[in-house]
Amino acid sequence: MERESFDVTDYEWDTEKSSDLGSVTGSSPLTSNLGKRLKAKRISLMKKRLASVSNRLTSVSGEREPAARLDRQDSTALTGLRFISKADGAAGWTAVENRFVEITATSGGLLPRSKFGECIGMDSTDFALELFDALARRRLMTQDTIDGDQLREFWEQISAQSFDSRLQTFFDMIDSDANGRLTEDQVRQIINLSSSTNNLPNIQKRTDEYAAMIMEELDPDNIGYIMIESLETLLSHAETRHIRRDSEGSKKLSHMLSLKLNTTRDPKPLKRWYSGLRHFVSDSLQTTSMYFAIPVAFPACEVLIRPFRSSVSTVTIRKVAIYPGNVLTLHLSRPRNFKYQSGQYMFVTCPTISTFEWHPFSITSAPQDEDLSIHIKVVGDWTNALKEVFSEVCAPPPVRDNYRDAYNREEMNPCSFPKIMIDGPYDAPAQNYKKYNVVLLVGLGIGTAPMMSIIKDIINNVEAKEHSQFSQMEKGTQRHQQGEKESMKTRKAYFYWVTKDQGSYSWFQNIMNEVTERDTNGVIEVNNYCTSICEEGDVRSVFIRTLQSLNHSKNGVDIVSGTRVMTHFAKPNWKNVYKQIAMDHYGSHVGVFYCGEVSLAEELRQLALEFTHKTETRFSFHKENFYPPDK
Repeated sequence: MERESFDVTDYEWDTEKSSDLGSVTGSSPLTSNLGKRLKAKRISLMKKRLASVSNRLTSVSGEREPAARLDRQDSTALTGLRFISKADGAAGWTAVENRFVEITATSGGLLPRSKFGECIGMDSTDFALELFDALARRRLMTQDTIDGDQLREFWEQISAQSFDSRLQTFFDMIDSDANGRLTEDQVRQIINLSSSTNNLPNIQKRTDEYAAMIMEELDPDNIGYIMIESLETLLSHAETRHIRRDSEGSKKLSHMLSLKLNTTRDPKPLKRWYSGLRHFVSDSLQTTSMYFAIPVAFPACEVLIRPFRSSVSTVTIRKVAIYPGNVLTLHLSRPRNFKYQSGQYMFVTCPTISTFEWHPFSITSAPQDEDLSIHIKVVGDWTNALKEVFSEVCAPPPVRDNYRDAYNREEMNPCSFPKIMIDGPYDAPAQNYKKYNVVLLVGLGIGTAPMMSIIKDIINNVEAKEHSQFSQMEKGTQRHQQGEKESMKTRKAYFYWVTKDQGSYSWFQNIMNEVTERDTNGVIEVNNYCTSICEEGDVRSVFIRTLQSLNHSKNGVDIVSGTRVMTHFAKPNWKNVYKQIAMDHYGSHVGVFYCGEVSLAEELRQLALEFTHKTETRFSFHKENFYPPDK
């Protein structure tokens, strides 16, 4: 037990010795009362200390938030700190036991430490090793093997329903010397382990900075360590920021939708078939030109004629950037006659690589931008060759001994960019977003490229409309002339970007920051998901989530994406996404636009059909499959 002393009526008492005074058999009433008073005093001081720590966890606006402790009655909060998946637990022991028998078949019934993660179903090897060590330390075990009975004991502890039990186990993982205190070095180690486990290299590079930030918050007196109570306060702060408090009306509507979605299918198969066919034809007639244009090899005549078409232009390269995840970005001059809509694409060629080879790329700039931009995922021969060309011409000049030679090189054109030609723009499904009041935009990986142009276009149009209305109010004119129609109907956009790499966020970091800063009316809801991170509530990602919440409160920046938008972990629950939109926009017509690999398209299409048939909200699905340029 950790020793701590405090003043009681001008005397100093040691809590380890005095806390048991009231429980001694045969103790006098005076001794018993004294023990109770000491216990009450100790609890009071602990509460004050926790409240002090909580008050220092401030919001980005500088206002103090109320002390955030986990509500033991809140089932959402209690789901945190899971050492195993939701599907496991008491029922999962059978699978663990079977794996134990298989693994230890040749080791005399002893499970080695190195196989512990495999046995309990945890695929993060380093994290499983640290968990094994923590469980062993608690039992004063020094060997690197355990038998079946010890494994069952370990399992019961990590699958415990008690949050306090899971909290203690997590604390033991960090407390490597088992003295009940966490030092800055130990905090640094758990940040490093968590970021490595979740493939977050940018966080791993700033481990020292984040460890110091936590100690500054929880150890303001610079004692040099923090206790388990402070860790709980830190975790609860992150937890309460993520718990959504729905209104009673919203909960009732959600329950009603759930009942509708769980009803049996239409007993009339012909009617069901006809309804599904009507929806399919409607959507297909809008995703057609794109499908015929990209997957099919271009005829030889098309390849020969393209360079002479009026839509082909030679452009000037304004800027080149190569981002993590092998993405090449080109900022190009915009030809005078090049008019396009957000969501459209164009063909690009580089004669230096191939005279007649053209490849389609979504336009990521907005129609109001002065220049054009495209983001190219380097995945094959042509894109690799393009990257190599730009890497060579943009490489810094070699260091020379002769200063004059280096200076003369600077006077010359250091970046003699290769010739780039474009052909377009061409229609794509996403350009139809303007006809919907509500849109759901989903981009998978580099498939988010056309969505970036759309969200910028939405913000530009919203600002232009507000400016126009203000001018009309000043002049006293009507809002719209009779018979005039609005070119853009969109009033709310839900944007979901799902990617597996933290580095991907750098591709569009500036655009996301610009959109969130300019979107003062909350027209666009941005949702970033990083699938390399274990789902929220998993013990392997809990410290990442805690850091994320704390840093966003202090600095307004998400540590995963580097933007103002808080990143979600793992994959979205798409059924819940549709359900929430159906609740929030009852009776509306929602346009769903997807760009990415084929794998997710069918799930989104089926959900659009399901919610259209079973709710009062209609969903129209449009897809643009992502085809790598060389495949």
